[in-house]
Amino acid sequence: MKKITDRHFPVRAGGIALILVILLLVAGLIVAGVIYSQGSKMQQQQEKLLADGYQLFNSGSPEKAYPLFKEALATFNSSLNFYRRFNAAENQVTPDEIHEIAISVSLAIAHEKFFDLKSADEWVARAEEDLKHLPEGERKAELSATTATAREVSKLCKTFNDGDYEQAMKDLLEVEKISQPSDQDFFIFEIRFLIACGKALNEPAILNQARELLFFATTDAGIDNEKTRSLWGILTN
Repeated sequence: MKKITDRHFPVRAGGIALILVILLLVAGLIVAGVIYSQGSKMQQQQEKLLADGYQLFNSGSPEKAYPLFKEALATFNSSLNFYRRFNAAENQVTPDEIHEIAISVSLAIAHEKFFDLKSADEWVARAEEDLKHLPEGERKAELSATTATAREVSKLCKTFNDGDYEQAMKDLLEVEKISQPSDQDFFIFEIRFLIACGKALNEPAILNQARELLFFATTDAGIDNEKTRSLWGILTN
């Protein structure tokens, strides 16, 4: 009869170890495949959210676009990071970039309200919240300055609506000091505000100042859009 000796056990143990290694490798590949698939879905979902958000924003519906950009932020997870390791060539948007988009959309909505002389504290606050997620640098400094200006503009609208027009004019001068030369939204608002205060105070000098700024905006600065065109109508009516 054939006897089983101790020398057979190392061979058998080695075979089992090899099988376990293979099973672990297969399991690892399966898990990696699942994570990769989930990451791919996150990438596609993010791209769709951003595309739909841009479309809504460009069609004049920024308030509908805003939540889509915020949803796009929620697509960043470990699965998406894993997927992107193997697809570095794809057009990949970073969380910082989406936070910047959200800030720009928030401020755009705020300035739409400012143009109607309404405050927009809620939307300025949303921009301020997204600012917290940006790394320190030139871009954050620029957006912080623009957001700070918007915060003061919202206060200006409240002062105007309270009927304190002379104080509103004084406050406008202070906001001018902190505004950025490149802040076109504030420049357009300033003209709108001067027209409103000039009419409320019945001051031709203020209206003439608004007219000069509007002429500069549409000629020298080349700002020809719906707002500047409507400003001419508001000024003359």
